[in-house]
Amino acid sequence: ATGTGQVAGAIIASTLTTCVVFLPVLFVEGLAARLVEGIAFTVIVSLLVSLATAVFLIPALGTWFLPRTGRGRSAAAAAQGAASRGRRATQALTASLLRRPATVVLAAAVLAGMAIAALLDLGTELFAPTDPHQFSVRLVGPAEQRVESTARTVAGVEALLGQADSHVATTLSEVGRLPEDDRSIRNELSEENTARIFARMPSQGPTGRQVAAWLGPELAVLPETEVTWEVNRSALTAALGMAGPPIVVEISGESLDDLRRGATIAKERLNALPELWNARSSFEGGPAELHVTLDQAMADAMGVDLATVSRVLEASLDGRIATRLSTGDEERPVVIRLPQPRQEHLGDIEFRTANGGQVAIGAVAQFSHREGAREVFRRNQRRTAQVTAQLTEGVNQAEAVAAVAAMLQDLPLPPGLRATLRGREEERARTFGELQLAGILALALVLMVLAGAFESLLQPITVLAAIPLALIGVAVALVPIGAPIGVMAMLGFIVLAGVAVNDAVLLIATARQLMAEGRDRVDALAAAAGIRLRPILMTTLTTALALVPLIFGADEGAQLRAPMAITIIGGIVASTIGSLFVLPCLYLLLDRLSPRRRSAVALDAQPS
Repeated sequence: ATGTGQVAGAIIASTLTTCVVFLPVLFVEGLAARLVEGIAFTVIVSLLVSLATAVFLIPALGTWFLPRTGRGRSAAAAAQGAASRGRRATQALTASLLRRPATVVLAAAVLAGMAIAALLDLGTELFAPTDPHQFSVRLVGPAEQRVESTARTVAGVEALLGQADSHVATTLSEVGRLPEDDRSIRNELSEENTARIFARMPSQGPTGRQVAAWLGPELAVLPETEVTWEVNRSALTAALGMAGPPIVVEISGESLDDLRRGATIAKERLNALPELWNARSSFEGGPAELHVTLDQAMADAMGVDLATVSRVLEASLDGRIATRLSTGDEERPVVIRLPQPRQEHLGDIEFRTANGGQVAIGAVAQFSHREGAREVFRRNQRRTAQVTAQLTEGVNQAEAVAAVAAMLQDLPLPPGLRATLRGREEERARTFGELQLAGILALALVLMVLAGAFESLLQPITVLAAIPLALIGVAVALVPIGAPIGVMAMLGFIVLAGVAVNDAVLLIATARQLMAEGRDRVDALAAAAGIRLRPILMTTLTTALALVPLIFGADEGAQLRAPMAITIIGGIVASTIGSLFVLPCLYLLLDRLSPRRRSAVALDAQPS
């Protein structure tokens, strides 16, 4: 009962600090919400249950299972002797550091500043690039190409994949226009001239990017065929809505001709960047269109306008509704159709003008062939075009985004067009903005919990200093890898805001108890580090070891969770070391600077 009373306050404060950091995460939206909405609720409930168990159930079980016999006491005494040696060493080291508290705190602050700067230099991204040993390639032939010709092209590509039989496990090809299926939603246009080939490699074989790099030059020589690669698509990214290309440049405007020119310019600039490959425009691979341009001078002379030419062409190609036939409750249109003319004979179609003259369409209009847009997007009631690109091998998302952003600064677009980064970069900016706000709110909540627990501001500030110290361990873990900080690593930072202070809370609470018993501050801080060494190490090791399996998993889910595990492990190890050796020095410095302490020293210095 006495032991429970001594640590109950520290345990409650530590548990609440871990719980409150998840409260702001519950209110974020978008991608971050899909990743953590279940985790946050589970962690909060489990921590509250474990708190009740630790305070009420564990003491009762201790009365049954703690050693009482001489043999049990001798074994416990042997273990206590081994622990006491570590306790004395820790206490002696802390006491020596407390002789130079300013130097220790300054060195720790410099290391924390260097760690923060190194982490900021890494940049940010949504997820680390993964290769699920699969890729897909989309082929778009000439607009007039028949499905039989498309099938022959696909057969040639499959033959090339057959040459790498040991590297390709399975292939699936979709050729031509696919039948409608209510059970699936398609996000790309399929016509007779389109095809998509899916290929999966063995888990021990080359990656999808490596096979695509080998196959790319072979497909680049296909005549009049646009080739689009997709090498990072997986079930996980598709479920999270991140299955699109990593780089998406959106060009907005009103004129389709201007959008086409702008998309062509952006595509050429993206292809010139060494960080990217396989840049493609949403205007490529579109259906062929026959444009009719009115000869205004000739049309005015003959009394013909564009609407008249449009009605004549529509009647010649689709027929004209002459009347409607009513049969019972139904009404059916009666359409008069003429023999449909061939494309080259459209100019020979004759019609009668309002003046009664007979005119051929070719006399007042010209026909021209153009490639239509494959897709025309809209955003905020403005037409938009998209230019996409894949990342070059060895280039991460942050580097590619920086290169594209620099390119967009001097992109020579036609007047009225605007180019912006969309896709993953837009989602990354929105997600990290929400997580940064959640992190600030989490720190504020942790500070309020600590202020309520310690009933002062000195101890909470000292305890919160464990968070920048934890960043030293995070930098040691992440900087050598060199990968940008992803969403899961950012969630690890938020979790650290609640976990990293747990050891500091226990240490400061014990030091305050010793000071209340009349011990000197330096002696109390050093003794608290020795007394709480074993529970602090046990807490750190149990947390770190529980997260280790998340680092070494081989599936896609493990690769997603690994950055969060690495961040938390590195952070709690560094915060544990800092709590034992740096925070006592910081507490001593802040205590000496506090007005109450200076007043007490002044009163002691007055002569009696």
